[in-house]
Amino acid sequence: MKERQESQFRLMTYNIGGALGKDGSALDSVIKVVKEVAPDILIVQEAAEFQDADGAWHSALGQIAQAVGLENHCLGPTISLREHMHVQKPTFVHAIFNDWQNWRQGNGILSRWEFARLGDPAKPDAPRNVPIYRTPLYQGNRDTDPRYALIARINKPPIFPFVLGTHFTTLVAEREGDSRSLSDRAEKARSLRLEQAQRVLDLLREHVLERGEVLFLLGDFNATASEPCIASALETEGGFARLEPTRGPDVTHPNVIGPIDHIFVYPGYRLIEYECWVVDSRAARCASDHLPVVADVKVK
Repeated sequence: MKERQESQFRLMTYNIGGALGKDGSALDSVIKVVKEVAPDILIVQEAAEFQDADGAWHSALGQIAQAVGLENHCLGPTISLREHMHVQKPTFVHAIFNDWQNWRQGNGILSRWEFARLGDPAKPDAPRNVPIYRTPLYQGNRDTDPRYALIARINKPPIFPFVLGTHFTTLVAEREGDSRSLSDRAEKARSLRLEQAQRVLDLLREHVLERGEVLFLLGDFNATASEPCIASALETEGGFARLEPTRGPDVTHPNVIGPIDHIFVYPGYRLIEYECWVVDSRAARCASDHLPVVADVKVK
């Protein structure tokens, strides 16, 4: 049997918290953090863009891509003004009275290499945005936020890895409020995240997992490593190897003990070695309420 060649990648996942909608300094801080890390593949959550009254688009993802030199980028919208308009979402009301034609937010992927077709890496194509959770009616809050998996294939021979970025559900008052409310909300949220993890496995099983293809799974899972969506679904059932940070703080969000932003590699036996860490700097603290996670991986 021909021995597989090794490939190295620097991966990064970062919830940027809709930085485009803030005063501008947050996005500047995001760009500074990403520049310092210099990832090969960057997955972001809560990346926003809007279309002004004259039809021009203003994109956080585009600004990051231009600033850090990751020219290949794609936004996978999860929510938009045109599709989900609700008066209880302040951003939508702001958009209406500032004459925006549209506003979108979702997961994004930026890559040093071009994107390829999922089924034929010899040909170029765009990433695909796949729903993994949708409620019957959007109510303007995160309880009803749709959730998606943005999947791409990277034109980096000889491995041509798949990359999937996602952002799992968190519910209003899941981590705050009285003890009874907290317990009920947390249990429901864990159940939803488990359901979303299983849908990711359903998406990948036949064409990626069963074929032993290399896949990098990154995102804000709103779950610590012991939660069933990770420990039971992704690791035990799915066979993903979670990369455990060995540097930086042991949290990625101030309201949760333990990291909730994670990087996984599949299959575990093709992971040769890795180093994983949480970025903690003044810029990272200013940019978002999440700290990014980075990993240098070598796979075969």
